[in-house]
Amino acid sequence: MVKILHPCFDETESGCRIHLPIAKKCNTKCNYCKMAFSKCDIRPGVTDKLLDVSDVVTYVNESIELYNDCKIIGIAGPGDPLANPDDIFSALEIVSENYPDFKKCICTNGFGVEDCADKIKEAGIDYITLTINSINVNTLSKIYKYIYYRDEYYEGESAAQLILRLQKSALDILSSIKGLKIKINIVFIPGINDKEIDELIQFLCKFKIDIINIIPLLSVSGTEFGTIEPLTHSDFCEIKKDLENRYPKVKFKQSCQRCRSDARGRIHL
Repeated sequence: MVKILHPCFDETESGCRIHLPIAKKCNTKCNYCKMAFSKCDIRPGVTDKLLDVSDVVTYVNESIELYNDCKIIGIAGPGDPLANPDDIFSALEIVSENYPDFKKCICTNGFGVEDCADKIKEAGIDYITLTINSINVNTLSKIYKYIYYRDEYYEGESAAQLILRLQKSALDILSSIKGLKIKINIVFIPGINDKEIDELIQFLCKFKIDIINIIPLLSVSGTEFGTIEPLTHSDFCEIKKDLENRYPKVKFKQSCQRCRSDARGRIHL
């Protein structure tokens, strides 16, 4: 059997993936993120168009014709997959039935893991990425404008406390699933969470995490953090190198392409 490699977990260009842009809604408002429809922007939360569940097989077949070495199908937006559970788990079931030798992957903020725990296990998801940016209530209240959870909106400190609880719970649940590989994305935001990265990494080391991906803030126009000056490449590389030296047992991702929600093909490292 040929070993399937995931470019975001295995640090390899030999992995090839297809993203299904079917997560229509999001359950929060991150102050660095803006969902958009575009053919040109290369960043998370962006897609050319939304994909309907009924079109999954056609879309995957067309994608395989273009990228015939692809063995990974992921859902990474443009909203949060677990904020769209009916569509997402229907799509994953279709993938399992029609492409049984493919690996399945989702990227999420983790807010819906508690409510979807059984479905996550039943779906046979192979890879999951959680974005966790802080474990401090004050900082979380700066990063997230609100969270929509179980038909209610939460803002400010109450939202931050809820986010902290849900993400800790998500880590507990996901760490207990045998065979599931877990990646943590941390958005490094100057002046917001940049002084807390050590604390966050030490906390994450308590769980079964396969790889940590620290991503420098991409200042997106029209967002709350759109005017924050991003780090230079050299400054960011220096920060990452320092973390690698101080946490030698942690596997840090070496590069991130900030993929679109409809990205297809090979990732070039």
